[in-house]
Amino acid sequence: AATDLAGTAKSVTESMLVDNVYDLQNMDAKLAGNYMLSGNIDASETNSWNTGAGFSPVGSWGSKFTGSFDGACRTISGLTINRSSTDNVGLFGYVNGSVIQSVGLAGGSITGAGYVGGVAGYNDSGTITNVYNTGAVSGTGSYVGGVQGEASGSTISNVYNTGAVAGISEGDVNVGGVVGENLGGTISNAL
Repeated sequence: AATDLAGTAKSVTESMLVDNVYDLQNMDAKLAGNYMLSGNIDASETNSWNTGAGFSPVGSWGSKFTGSFDGACRTISGLTINRSSTDNVGLFGYVNGSVIQSVGLAGGSITGAGYVGGVAGYNDSGTITNVYNTGAVSGTGSYVGGVQGEASGSTISNVYNTGAVAGISEGDVNVGGVVGENLGGTISNAL
């Protein structure tokens, strides 16, 4: 059995352990699952996956991630996503009502079109807490942030980004160091 950060006991079926970069990618197969990292993950090999497109974001507009992810204070290093014509890009592409907590993204690079963030591209009514990103995040459109691209009715707390962030937009430019755009949510203790 594992315990989450609140000390709550979880069975393996309640909290599926993510042991390596392949398990991380396979979270996309069960979008309502509850996941916990068992150790640090070296994701540097993702730079050659999918003919150079890299890691495929977990969850999308049509298939949202609704589960939970507890990084257990571990890091994912060298994650690469290179999808400059795709919206909703990040470790998690689109989350809905999810809790993502206690994980660091170290290095790597994440590129998408719009709604691009290191941890989540689009966060609808979810919670992101105790996370950081040090890798580069860029978008060929807007709603680009180091941690999260777009936040709608979400809670973001205890987060920071030290990676470079870049986005391009016609009209409104919604690019930020931590969050690209926040609609009706709360952000606290963010650097």
